[in-house]
Amino acid sequence: MTTAPAPPQNVRPDDHNKIRRLGEDYLAAEEAKDLPGLLGLLTDDVIFLMPAAAPLRGKAAVESLYRTFFAQFTSRHAATVEEIVVAGDWAFAWGEESLKLTAASGQSAEMRGKGMSILRRQADGSWKFARGINNLQPVPTAASR
Repeated sequence: MTTAPAPPQNVRPDDHNKIRRLGEDYLAAEEAKDLPGLLGLLTDDVIFLMPAAAPLRGKAAVESLYRTFFAQFTSRHAATVEEIVVAGDWAFAWGEESLKLTAASGQSAEMRGKGMSILRRQADGSWKFARGINNLQPVPTAASR
């Protein structure tokens, strides 16, 4: 008979709630176009992997992307967390995502897919996003089918 490995000793009871709140704060900062707030939720060495794009490495690269993005679009980004796993000072969370972009011209596009985040616990016990990957793809419109 095999036994399951013991959980890491430094998993705290409120870790899952803190990670969920971090995700909610990220989406709220994105919708409000709050760049300083958004960057504050990321580790300095953050890496984002997006479809058909080079890896985005570090806060400066994320800041540049969002400055351009915020100037061109308003967005409605939603995520549903399917699973959170905490392993010591690291955690991952994955789930469903949807994103609606609206340009100043009024044209809009919708995207859907899955996403996964890897988070790192900070010295003060808070969590920040360290890595992220998604496979958001455009939702076909009636005209494109």
